[in-house]
Amino acid sequence: MMDRTSPYETVTKLQAAERQLRVAVRLFFERRDLVAVHTLVAAAQGVLRDLGRPRGFKSIFEGSSLIRPECRNDLGRLFKRAQNFFKHADSDADAQLEFYYEATKFYLLDAALLYNQLTERQFPEITGLLAWFSVKLPDLLVEGPFKREVQSLISEGANSDDFQLFLDVIDLYGKK
Repeated sequence: MMDRTSPYETVTKLQAAERQLRVAVRLFFERRDLVAVHTLVAAAQGVLRDLGRPRGFKSIFEGSSLIRPECRNDLGRLFKRAQNFFKHADSDADAQLEFYYEATKFYLLDAALLYNQLTERQFPEITGLLAWFSVKLPDLLVEGPFKREVQSLISEGANSDDFQLFLDVIDLYGKK
């Protein structure tokens, strides 16, 4: 039994999701176990999605105008398959999963975007993640100053496979 004098911490749902997301981003760039990263970021993304829903914020997996309506349900099930597999074993204890770890980066992006919408701020791990996504997939960016900055980084030799560079960006922004 817990002693009432034991140390404890009071944490809000948003604080928990932020901490989960921060750690998940760092683990991702440290090239740590993607099952652990996926589980952590899926938990954060779920909380952020639930917090955002009453305010009209949507996950990129829910009702995105980028995905054909007839494909949304199938895509949602596919993306949730790993999330559910990693946290439940009540009815399928001997099951195996083909884990498509590429989905993890989209959970990271979705959680980061939801966090930004909810709080109108971002922390260094989000800055590093968005920089990485921009270098990794520059064609997703709309024309403007940010895209020009990213193109400048790419022309200077920024490589999306150089995860240490993005950890350095996170640490640099963390010191400001």
